[in-house]
Amino acid sequence: MNFRKGFTLLELLISVAIISLAGVTIYSVFANGITTWRIGSKNKSFERNIRLTSEKIVREIRNTFEFSTIPFEGTEDSVKFPALIPAKADPVDEKDGEESRDYYELGRVAYFYDKKEETLCKEQKSYAGVFKQEEITQGRVLIPQVSQLELSYCYLDNATGTYKWKDDWKKEDQDSLPQAVKIKLSFKKKTNREDFERTIFIPTGTGEQKIELGTTTKEIGAKELSIKEITGEE
Repeated sequence: MNFRKGFTLLELLISVAIISLAGVTIYSVFANGITTWRIGSKNKSFERNIRLTSEKIVREIRNTFEFSTIPFEGTEDSVKFPALIPAKADPVDEKDGEESRDYYELGRVAYFYDKKEETLCKEQKSYAGVFKQEEITQGRVLIPQVSQLELSYCYLDNATGTYKWKDDWKKEDQDSLPQAVKIKLSFKKKTNREDFERTIFIPTGTGEQKIELGTTTKEIGAKELSIKEITGEE
């Protein structure tokens, strides 16, 4: 007599349960791996953005120059200065089929902290645009999740003949560029990132004042600095 062998209902249920458990485990491991990879990739992208943005800020501030109608001005959380900014290509070159070239025009660059959005932003205005609207209006977001931007400026104190730091740079008080600009970026706690701090030396800056500021200007830490201390040179 032939008997057909098969699975009982209980065996079938146990098999389904084991396969389901294995599937859930594999999916969880795979999903966690994907999540970790995404977080790591996002963090690397964020760090790369901070590094590239900071280097561009350093380069632009170092290359600034004196220009009477677009003065260098700064506060605790914003700075604006004359610079050469990208301009549109010459229509004649495009018409003649020549290769595109880089064109630059005189303008103003501004970096500022948007407290509402908690971002570091940049604004570029042409020479004509500055005359239409001198104040900073709106900019492009460079770095998100910023909790604070702190800027300070190195000046020559005429009263003592020494270099000091202060938290603003007004065209009414200065007739030149600061010796250096100190920038500090603080990030929101959830990003787990250390503060970024950099002192930017301006080669053409003298830090001279129109008026004696020994008693009229708020000093940062009341610390006197030499040129070597500003640049970090030995």
